[in-house]
Amino acid sequence: MIGKAFSETHYLDALDRMIRRLSTLNPKREALIDEYNRIQAGDFGEKVVIEVLEQLQLPYHFYVFHNLSLLLETRVQFDVLFLTAYYIIILEVKNIKGTVVLRQNPSQLVRTLPNGEVNVFNSPEPQLEEYMYQLKNFFLNKGLNIPIYGAIVFPFTSSFIEQNSNKTTILRKNELKSFIRNIPVSTESITDNDLESCKNYFLSHHKDFDPYPLIDRYNILRKDILNGVFCEKCGKVGMRRIPRYWVCPSCNHKSTDAHKKAIYDYLQIINNSITNTECREFLGIRNPNQSYRMIQNMNLIRVGKNRCAKYMLHDR
Repeated sequence: MIGKAFSETHYLDALDRMIRRLSTLNPKREALIDEYNRIQAGDFGEKVVIEVLEQLQLPYHFYVFHNLSLLLETRVQFDVLFLTAYYIIILEVKNIKGTVVLRQNPSQLVRTLPNGEVNVFNSPEPQLEEYMYQLKNFFLNKGLNIPIYGAIVFPFTSSFIEQNSNKTTILRKNELKSFIRNIPVSTESITDNDLESCKNYFLSHHKDFDPYPLIDRYNILRKDILNGVFCEKCGKVGMRRIPRYWVCPSCNHKSTDAHKKAIYDYLQIINNSITNTECREFLGIRNPNQSYRMIQNMNLIRVGKNRCAKYMLHDR
């Protein structure tokens, strides 16, 4: 049973739009493209794992949560959390191509690509151990003693895994169902009512990660972000506003509301709020009444009055 369904990383589109607003010569552009590809690959791997768990049949109730973010001792984000009345499983999902080595002392994930390129990342093992520890304490503090299991899942055969210890359970996608079915169950650790309460607590206390504005998260200078309205047809920036619509000087495409995506870009990429003046400058228009009407017709929160008014996105 799905407790929290699969969903793509919510800021992926905003990251893509920020990349498009950077010069091709910007020294951080390639790193941001790598980040975009990494997040996209991670989403795809997690989606595959969720699909496997959706097919799982067990003789007792369970809930599957994707991308669950909770405040325990610290803010933790579970790729996949599997909740039953007998046990809980935390799954860290890694969609990584190449030969992957999990090393100890220090903990590292070393990836070697077929072309010989070697990349070193933080190992998922310490994070998984920390998440298991925090979740165990969370339940103990509520008077509930429930076994916590953890595993790292590599969903695709494009990863060749080498492990220099048996410290952590490593699974392929096709091993996942068997791993879960083989977990011993005898007496319920929590009641069915507790199970429902935990599910409801997790859902009500989940909070999406807030990366905005992206220039702060990725340390990008404001001057490096290109102003203007993008054409949805040819992808070029610089649409011009005429009385009733926007027109692209490159392909002559017309749009009545192309400014909306641009304003969202500003609020997600540059600043958490926008004034009428900032909106006008970013869109490249002169008439303050025109920009005011554009902002008013969007679902934004207004803070302040008259010329001091700022407009913000609603909380996620």
